Amino acid sequence: MRSAGFRLSLVLFAGLGLRLALAAILPPGYDEAYYSFYGRQLDLSYFDHPVAVGLWAWAGQRLGGSLFALRLPSLLSYTVALALLAGATQRWFGPRAALASAVLGSLCPVLLLCGGVLLLPDSPLLLALAALLWWLSRHPRVVPATAGEASGLGLLLGLVTLGKYHSFLVLLSLLGWCLGSPQRRALYRSPWPAFGGLVWLVVAAPLWVWNMGQGWVSFLFQGGRIDAGAGYALASPPLFLLSQLVLLFPTLGVVLLLALLPRSSRDDAVAQRQLLRWLVLPQLVVFVVLAGRMHVLASWLVPAWWLLLPLAGDWLAGLQRPRRWPWMAAGGWGTALILPPLLLTLAFQVRWGIFDRWLPAGLDTSTQLMPPDSLRRDLERNPAVWKALQRATVIAANRYDLAGFLSLALGPGHHTTFTTFNPDARGFAWWQPADGFKGATGVIFGIEEPGKPLVPASWVPWMGTLESLGSVEIYRAGRPALRLAFSRFGPLPYPLPRFYGPRALTTRSP
Repeated sequence: MRSAGFRLSLVLFAGLGLRLALAAILPPGYDEAYYSFYGRQLDLSYFDHPVAVGLWAWAGQRLGGSLFALRLPSLLSYTVALALLAGATQRWFGPRAALASAVLGSLCPVLLLCGGVLLLPDSPLLLALAALLWWLSRHPRVVPATAGEASGLGLLLGLVTLGKYHSFLVLLSLLGWCLGSPQRRALYRSPWPAFGGLVWLVVAAPLWVWNMGQGWVSFLFQGGRIDAGAGYALASPPLFLLSQLVLLFPTLGVVLLLALLPRSSRDDAVAQRQLLRWLVLPQLVVFVVLAGRMHVLASWLVPAWWLLLPLAGDWLAGLQRPRRWPWMAAGGWGTALILPPLLLTLAFQVRWGIFDRWLPAGLDTSTQLMPPDSLRRDLERNPAVWKALQRATVIAANRYDLAGFLSLALGPGHHTTFTTFNPDARGFAWWQPADGFKGATGVIFGIEEPGKPLVPASWVPWMGTLESLGSVEIYRAGRPALRLAFSRFGPLPYPLPRFYGPRALTTRSP
């Protein structure tokens, strides 16, 4: 047992080392650059997501506010989450399965990046899900039968709810599992399940309180995405699933899918395997089917793959005679040896474009991800733009996901207000002052695109005076990667229009 714990510790620390290296190399992604503002605008909840990712961003701001500091809570919480998940797996399926699940979680690219490197809602969600699995492994009835069990389960379900809206599928699946058995249904005659539900409502109160005050706008926004497509593309679901296998790494993805298949077993863990499949399959079915109707983001299935890790560890541990599976052993060792250097190589490409001279132009879209240090250097090469940015009281991007890049480049010491001039303002609609910036002057910027103006014609009347400051060439690997256009605006003659939010301002300009 002591040697098993030592091996598990080695896996956890080796995984942390890999993620630390990736966090130090990778430039900010679009989403995490935007989420960095959550730490400065701490609220009960947000338009896009529940509050948990805001707490991670707030902690990163307290740790210094640099890109690495913003990622530090994710780096640490993922290690804790893997330890909890391994603890649950060991309780259910034994130490070999626990070690295998930790190895898989430390190697799966989409899991370790979304949950353990980048500032994303998946990081606090995976921690809460791991804690939930740990609790479930110690309470095989699942349905609470005492006040302590009800409080613990309600607390964990509330924390899961505050992680990401997709967690509702997990909650519904868990409820379906509890109601699917006469023995478990009988336990609902006790008052404790209802008490657990009350604890869940209280813990998740930030989500309800914030949305009640905003006309339930978050739920309307998320639900509206389902109607994004006019028809149904039959080819999209299998292509989406194939892309997921690539993001998981094919050998690891195949193991996860094989673990879903039912198999005969004579041990006492049949119910646990059924529970895990109940938690995973609805997510897989819903998002694979939705892929034919709308654009399903790659990270939306991260919770499903995470909950599959114990089953995959159990499946690998069940291969009692590995000599009969030489291809499996070769694939396992090959994956463990290839993946870390491959991920680091890809990170070097995203950060420094080491293969740019051999790649066709436009193939690698990561050229638009701007590292804070290099972006700052490129901005300083244009004195007019740099001076205008230093003096601006308001800096606006023409897309909501661009402002974070410039904020990180200016550093945590600046006190400029950032916003976006775009109908899709996301959280910026809640972070603007009551007067909608009326009378303010500042700088607006965006990625320069041929034939596309920095400010659309419909927004020009809202800008007051609009004066071009020129453009700045952004370099990667010593070669131009993109250009940023800058203009000075203001004073704004009208309150900045917003199309949703508590202070929605939709009055038309004369």
